[in-house]
Amino acid sequence: MVWLSKQFVRWLNWIAPFVRRSRVEDISTEELRGLLERDDESFVLVDVRSQSERYVSQIPGAISIDEFWSQRDELKNRTVIASCTVGGRSLLFAQRCLHNGIQARNYRPGILGWCEAGGELVNPQGQTTRRVHTHNKLLRAPDGYESVP
Repeated sequence: MVWLSKQFVRWLNWIAPFVRRSRVEDISTEELRGLLERDDESFVLVDVRSQSERYVSQIPGAISIDEFWSQRDELKNRTVIASCTVGGRSLLFAQRCLHNGIQARNYRPGILGWCEAGGELVNPQGQTTRRVHTHNKLLRAPDGYESVP
């Protein structure tokens, strides 16, 4: 199911210009990991998932959509890296950012791709966790992580 979801996101990005939307450049797990490790301030990671999903876990350093919009003026010179479960909702948010003149990229692998690469997750208290909200019952977390539908 993850593969099918990723293909759907790829297709959505491909048809974007035909439905008056912007194509969004993807960012790889390796590139995102490097930015996070360097504590690079040229970007902001925005987790577009729901509060209940983020309450289970998130990629360290991510902020919510609400936090982003409330800090928009302070963050306007940073590139938004949008993330969700497999890249669909984050693609739509990145397109919205581009439409509003904000540089944006999509972390298409999403939190499940982050987990596939062995990435660290944190809960709202900042503690490391292996639990990940999978958005629906059809998606599963990779080995070593606990799926929370």
